[in-house]
Amino acid sequence: MLLQIFNSPIAPGAQLFLLIVCILIGLGAGISAVDVRSTLFKKKSEDKH
Repeated sequence: MLLQIFNSPIAPGAQLFLLIVCILIGLGAGISAVDVRSTLFKKKSEDKH
């Protein structure tokens, strides 16, 4: 799917915009996943103590 997007005849600025959006979405998902994990582990460790 990404190859189709980048091979399509659209403006280079639009390709760059799509690339930046994909990177930001990936970073946001990764950061939120790390936050969820850290909060879950903190809650578990607090329950043990």
